[in-house]
Amino acid sequence: MFTAPFERIKLLVKNIQTLEDKLMNTRFLPMSEQQKIHAEIKKLRDEMDKLERRTRKS
Repeated sequence: MFTAPFERIKLLVKNIQTLEDKLMNTRFLPMSEQQKIHAEIKKLRDEMDKLERRTRKS
Protein backbone atom coordinates (compact mmCIF):
# COMPACT_ATOMS: atom_id res chain seq x y z
CA MET A 1 0.00 0.00 0.00
CA PHE A 2 2.72 2.49 0.96
CA THR A 3 5.28 1.37 -1.59
CA ALA A 4 4.05 3.62 -4.39
CA PRO A 5 3.78 6.84 -2.30
CA PHE A 6 7.15 6.13 -0.68
CA GLU A 7 8.79 5.62 -4.07
CA ARG A 8 7.14 8.80 -5.37
CA ILE A 9 8.48 10.81 -2.41
CA LYS A 10 11.97 9.40 -3.00
CA LEU A 11 11.75 10.50 -6.63
CA LEU A 12 10.53 13.98 -5.64
CA VAL A 13 13.39 14.38 -3.15
CA LYS A 14 15.90 13.31 -5.80
CA ASN A 15 14.46 15.84 -8.27
CA ILE A 16 14.56 18.62 -5.66
CA GLN A 17 18.18 17.82 -4.82
CA THR A 18 19.09 17.89 -8.51
CA LEU A 19 17.50 21.32 -8.95
CA GLU A 20 19.15 22.66 -5.78
CA ASP A 21 22.52 21.41 -7.03
CA LYS A 22 21.89 23.27 -10.27
CA LEU A 23 21.29 26.47 -8.27
CA MET A 24 24.39 25.98 -6.13
CA ASN A 25 26.62 25.35 -9.12
CA THR A 26 29.36 27.93 -9.46
CA ARG A 27 28.52 28.84 -13.03
CA PHE A 28 26.40 31.91 -13.74
CA LEU A 29 22.64 31.44 -14.08
CA PRO A 30 20.43 34.26 -15.36
CA MET A 31 17.83 35.48 -12.88
CA SER A 32 14.99 34.19 -15.07
CA GLU A 33 16.50 30.69 -15.01
CA GLN A 34 16.91 30.88 -11.22
CA GLN A 35 13.26 31.88 -10.85
CA LYS A 36 12.16 28.93 -13.01
CA ILE A 37 14.21 26.54 -10.87
CA HIS A 38 12.79 28.00 -7.64
CA ALA A 39 9.25 27.67 -9.02
CA GLU A 40 9.88 24.05 -9.98
CA ILE A 41 11.31 23.27 -6.51
CA LYS A 42 8.25 24.86 -4.89
CA LYS A 43 5.93 22.82 -7.13
CA LEU A 44 7.73 19.59 -6.22
CA ARG A 45 7.67 20.40 -2.48
CA ASP A 46 3.96 21.20 -2.66
CA GLU A 47 3.32 17.88 -4.40
CA MET A 48 5.36 16.07 -1.74
CA ASP A 49 3.41 17.78 1.07
CA LYS A 50 0.12 16.88 -0.58
CA LEU A 51 1.20 13.25 -0.96
CA GLU A 52 2.35 13.07 2.67
CA ARG A 53 -0.94 14.53 3.93
CA ARG A 54 -2.90 12.04 1.83
CA THR A 55 -0.98 9.00 3.09
CA ARG A 56 -0.49 10.06 6.73
CA LYS A 57 -2.62 8.20 9.27
CA SER A 58 -4.91 10.38 11.35
